[in-house]
Amino acid sequence: MSGYARLTPDEEALLRQVTARPVAVPARAELVRDGEAAPRPQVLVEGWACRQRLLADGRRQIVVVLLPGDPIGFDLRRRSLSFGSVTTLTPALVCEAGALRERAASRGTPPDRETGLAAALRQAREMEEIWLVNQVVRLGRQTAYERVAHFLLELRERLAAVDRVQENRFSFPITQEVLADALGLSVVHMNRTMQQLRRDGLVEQRATAITLRDVPALASIADYAGAHGP
Repeated sequence: MSGYARLTPDEEALLRQVTARPVAVPARAELVRDGEAAPRPQVLVEGWACRQRLLADGRRQIVVVLLPGDPIGFDLRRRSLSFGSVTTLTPALVCEAGALRERAASRGTPPDRETGLAAALRQAREMEEIWLVNQVVRLGRQTAYERVAHFLLELRERLAAVDRVQENRFSFPITQEVLADALGLSVVHMNRTMQQLRRDGLVEQRATAITLRDVPALASIADYAGAHGP
Protein backbone atom coordinates (compact mmCIF):
# COMPACT_ATOMS: atom_id res chain seq x y z
CA MET A 1 0.00 0.00 0.00
CA SER A 2 2.83 2.42 0.77
CA GLY A 3 4.08 1.88 -2.77
CA TYR A 4 0.83 3.36 -4.09
CA ALA A 5 0.44 6.38 -1.78
CA ARG A 6 1.95 8.01 1.28
CA LEU A 7 0.32 6.59 4.41
CA THR A 8 0.11 8.27 7.79
CA PRO A 9 1.64 6.52 10.83
CA ASP A 10 -1.90 5.70 12.02
CA GLU A 11 -2.73 4.10 8.67
CA GLU A 12 0.47 2.07 8.70
CA ALA A 13 -0.33 0.91 12.24
CA LEU A 14 -3.83 -0.10 11.14
CA LEU A 15 -2.40 -2.10 8.23
CA ARG A 16 0.00 -3.91 10.56
CA GLN A 17 -2.84 -4.64 12.98
CA VAL A 18 -5.18 -5.95 10.27
CA THR A 19 -2.54 -8.22 8.72
CA ALA A 20 -1.07 -9.47 12.01
CA ARG A 21 -3.20 -12.63 12.18
CA PRO A 22 -3.81 -14.04 8.72
CA VAL A 23 -5.87 -17.17 8.22
CA ALA A 24 -4.42 -20.11 6.29
CA VAL A 25 -6.56 -21.28 3.36
CA PRO A 26 -5.84 -24.17 0.97
CA ALA A 27 -5.41 -24.01 -2.77
CA ARG A 28 -8.66 -23.83 -4.75
CA ALA A 29 -10.48 -22.09 -1.88
CA GLU A 30 -13.15 -19.63 -2.98
CA LEU A 31 -12.54 -16.18 -1.50
CA VAL A 32 -15.31 -14.46 -3.47
CA ARG A 33 -18.28 -16.28 -4.96
CA ASP A 34 -19.33 -15.76 -8.56
CA GLY A 35 -22.03 -13.09 -8.67
CA GLU A 36 -21.21 -11.70 -5.22
CA ALA A 37 -21.60 -7.97 -5.85
CA ALA A 38 -20.27 -6.77 -2.48
CA PRO A 39 -17.61 -9.20 -1.26
CA ARG A 40 -16.02 -8.78 2.16
CA PRO A 41 -12.71 -6.89 2.11
CA GLN A 42 -9.63 -9.11 2.35
CA VAL A 43 -5.88 -8.83 1.86
CA LEU A 44 -3.86 -11.62 0.26
CA VAL A 45 -0.77 -11.74 2.50
CA GLU A 46 0.91 -14.85 1.09
CA GLY A 47 0.19 -17.15 -1.84
CA TRP A 48 -1.35 -16.62 -5.26
CA ALA A 49 -5.01 -16.31 -6.23
CA CYS A 50 -6.99 -15.28 -9.30
CA ARG A 51 -10.14 -13.71 -10.61
CA GLN A 52 -11.77 -16.22 -12.91
CA ARG A 53 -14.83 -17.00 -14.97
CA LEU A 54 -16.10 -20.55 -15.35
CA LEU A 55 -18.14 -21.60 -18.37
CA ALA A 56 -21.01 -24.04 -18.11
CA ASP A 57 -18.90 -26.91 -19.46
CA GLY A 58 -16.15 -26.34 -16.87
CA ARG A 59 -13.71 -24.38 -19.02
CA ARG A 60 -11.99 -21.62 -17.08
CA GLN A 61 -10.60 -18.24 -18.05
CA ILE A 62 -8.31 -16.64 -15.49
CA VAL A 63 -8.80 -12.90 -15.84
CA VAL A 64 -6.24 -11.54 -13.37
CA VAL A 65 -3.68 -13.27 -11.16
CA LEU A 66 -3.54 -11.87 -7.62
CA LEU A 67 -0.22 -11.80 -5.75
CA PRO A 68 0.93 -11.19 -2.15
CA GLY A 69 -0.16 -7.78 -0.96
CA ASP A 70 -3.12 -7.46 -3.32
CA PRO A 71 -6.44 -6.28 -1.84
CA ILE A 72 -9.70 -8.08 -2.60
CA GLY A 73 -13.21 -6.66 -2.25
CA PHE A 74 -12.24 -3.01 -1.76
CA ASP A 75 -14.29 -1.51 -4.58
CA LEU A 76 -15.60 1.80 -3.23
CA ARG A 77 -18.02 2.37 -6.10
CA ARG A 78 -21.61 2.97 -5.09
CA ARG A 79 -22.53 -0.21 -6.91
CA SER A 80 -19.81 -2.87 -6.94
CA LEU A 81 -19.24 -4.87 -10.10
CA SER A 82 -18.96 -8.66 -10.20
CA PHE A 83 -16.00 -10.04 -12.14
CA GLY A 84 -16.63 -13.73 -11.40
CA SER A 85 -15.12 -15.63 -8.50
CA VAL A 86 -11.83 -15.15 -6.69
CA THR A 87 -10.06 -18.44 -5.94
CA THR A 88 -6.70 -19.32 -4.45
CA LEU A 89 -4.22 -20.95 -6.83
CA THR A 90 -1.85 -22.02 -4.04
CA PRO A 91 -2.07 -22.38 -0.27
CA ALA A 92 -2.45 -18.84 1.00
CA LEU A 93 -2.66 -16.55 4.01
CA VAL A 94 -5.61 -14.16 3.94
CA CYS A 95 -6.71 -11.39 6.31
CA GLU A 96 -10.17 -9.98 6.84
CA ALA A 97 -9.87 -6.24 6.27
CA GLY A 98 -13.20 -4.53 6.83
CA ALA A 99 -11.48 -1.98 9.08
CA LEU A 100 -9.34 -0.86 6.15
CA ARG A 101 -12.35 -0.23 3.93
CA GLU A 102 -14.08 1.72 6.70
CA ARG A 103 -10.97 3.86 7.21
CA ALA A 104 -10.55 4.39 3.47
CA ALA A 105 -14.19 5.46 3.11
CA SER A 106 -13.76 8.23 5.69
CA ARG A 107 -12.91 11.67 4.37
CA GLY A 108 -9.53 13.24 4.90
CA THR A 109 -8.58 16.63 6.28
CA PRO A 110 -9.37 19.02 4.67
CA PRO A 111 -12.77 17.54 3.68
CA ASP A 112 -12.06 17.48 -0.07
CA ARG A 113 -8.82 15.48 0.32
CA GLU A 114 -8.83 11.67 0.29
CA THR A 115 -6.92 9.77 2.95
CA GLY A 116 -3.63 8.10 2.12
CA LEU A 117 -5.23 4.68 2.50
CA ALA A 118 -8.09 5.63 0.16
CA ALA A 119 -5.56 6.89 -2.41
CA ALA A 120 -3.57 3.66 -2.12
CA LEU A 121 -6.64 1.48 -2.62
CA ARG A 122 -7.77 3.62 -5.56
CA GLN A 123 -4.34 3.23 -7.13
CA ALA A 124 -4.43 -0.52 -6.52
CA ARG A 125 -7.78 -0.68 -8.33
CA GLU A 126 -6.40 1.39 -11.22
CA MET A 127 -3.40 -0.95 -11.48
CA GLU A 128 -5.74 -3.92 -11.76
CA GLU A 129 -7.43 -2.15 -14.66
CA ILE A 130 -4.00 -1.91 -16.34
CA TRP A 131 -3.51 -5.65 -15.84
CA LEU A 132 -6.94 -6.23 -17.40
CA VAL A 133 -5.92 -4.19 -20.46
CA ASN A 134 -2.71 -6.23 -20.67
CA GLN A 135 -4.78 -9.40 -20.58
CA VAL A 136 -7.05 -8.20 -23.38
CA VAL A 137 -4.05 -7.38 -25.58
CA ARG A 138 -2.36 -10.70 -24.80
CA LEU A 139 -5.40 -12.78 -25.63
CA GLY A 140 -6.55 -10.70 -28.56
CA ARG A 141 -3.39 -9.95 -30.52
CA GLN A 142 -0.30 -11.80 -29.29
CA THR A 143 1.10 -15.18 -30.26
CA ALA A 144 1.55 -17.85 -27.61
CA TYR A 145 5.27 -17.05 -27.41
CA GLU A 146 4.57 -13.35 -26.96
CA ARG A 147 1.80 -13.98 -24.43
CA VAL A 148 4.00 -16.03 -22.13
CA ALA A 149 6.88 -13.54 -22.36
CA HIS A 150 4.54 -10.63 -21.59
CA PHE A 151 2.88 -12.42 -18.68
CA LEU A 152 6.21 -13.38 -17.09
CA LEU A 153 7.44 -9.79 -17.35
CA GLU A 154 4.25 -8.51 -15.72
CA LEU A 155 4.66 -10.99 -12.85
CA ARG A 156 8.28 -9.90 -12.42
CA GLU A 157 7.30 -6.23 -12.26
CA ARG A 158 4.51 -6.80 -9.76
CA LEU A 159 6.53 -9.11 -7.51
CA ALA A 160 9.50 -6.72 -7.57
CA ALA A 161 7.20 -4.02 -6.16
CA VAL A 162 6.82 -6.13 -2.99
CA ASP A 163 10.48 -7.24 -2.83
CA ARG A 164 9.83 -10.75 -4.14
CA VAL A 165 12.40 -10.74 -6.98
CA GLN A 166 16.13 -11.39 -6.68
CA GLU A 167 18.26 -11.01 -9.81
CA ASN A 168 15.23 -11.63 -12.05
CA ARG A 169 14.40 -14.83 -10.15
CA PHE A 170 11.05 -15.22 -8.39
CA SER A 171 8.71 -17.82 -6.99
CA PHE A 172 6.55 -19.45 -9.64
CA PRO A 173 4.26 -21.86 -7.77
CA ILE A 174 1.62 -22.40 -10.44
CA THR A 175 1.15 -25.28 -12.85
CA GLN A 176 1.15 -25.17 -16.63
CA GLU A 177 -2.58 -25.89 -16.48
CA VAL A 178 -3.07 -22.64 -14.56
CA LEU A 179 -0.86 -20.81 -17.06
CA ALA A 180 -2.88 -22.25 -19.91
CA ASP A 181 -6.12 -21.02 -18.32
CA ALA A 182 -4.61 -17.57 -17.82
CA LEU A 183 -3.27 -17.26 -21.37
CA GLY A 184 -6.02 -18.93 -23.39
CA LEU A 185 -3.88 -21.88 -24.52
CA SER A 186 -4.12 -25.63 -24.33
CA VAL A 187 -1.86 -27.35 -21.82
CA VAL A 188 0.05 -28.98 -24.68
CA HIS A 189 0.62 -25.63 -26.42
CA MET A 190 1.62 -24.08 -23.10
CA ASN A 191 4.19 -26.81 -22.52
CA ARG A 192 5.69 -26.41 -25.98
CA THR A 193 5.92 -22.65 -25.58
CA MET A 194 7.72 -22.90 -22.25
CA GLN A 195 10.12 -25.43 -23.75
CA GLN A 196 10.86 -23.03 -26.61
CA LEU A 197 11.56 -20.16 -24.21
CA ARG A 198 13.97 -22.40 -22.33
CA ARG A 199 15.69 -23.56 -25.52
CA ASP A 200 16.11 -19.93 -26.58
CA GLY A 201 17.87 -19.18 -23.30
CA LEU A 202 15.25 -16.68 -22.15
CA VAL A 203 13.93 -18.44 -19.05
CA GLU A 204 15.18 -21.03 -16.61
CA GLN A 205 12.69 -22.88 -14.43
CA ARG A 206 13.53 -25.08 -11.48
CA ALA A 207 10.95 -26.54 -9.13
CA THR A 208 8.71 -23.63 -8.08
CA ALA A 209 11.01 -20.78 -9.14
CA ILE A 210 11.72 -19.17 -12.48
CA THR A 211 14.53 -16.91 -13.69
CA LEU A 212 14.15 -14.49 -16.59
CA ARG A 213 17.62 -14.74 -18.13
CA ASP A 214 17.26 -11.98 -20.73
CA VAL A 215 14.72 -9.36 -19.70
CA PRO A 216 15.48 -6.91 -22.57
CA ALA A 217 14.99 -9.69 -25.15
CA LEU A 218 11.72 -10.77 -23.53
CA ALA A 219 10.51 -7.15 -23.45
CA SER A 220 11.32 -6.78 -27.15
CA ILE A 221 9.51 -10.01 -28.02
CA ALA A 222 6.43 -9.10 -26.01
CA ASP A 223 6.41 -5.34 -26.74
CA TYR A 224 6.31 -4.89 -22.98
CA ALA A 225 6.38 -1.36 -21.61
CA GLY A 226 5.35 -1.98 -18.02
CA ALA A 227 2.89 -0.13 -15.85
CA HIS A 228 5.05 2.98 -15.68
CA GLY A 229 6.10 3.20 -19.31
CA PRO A 230 9.21 1.95 -21.19
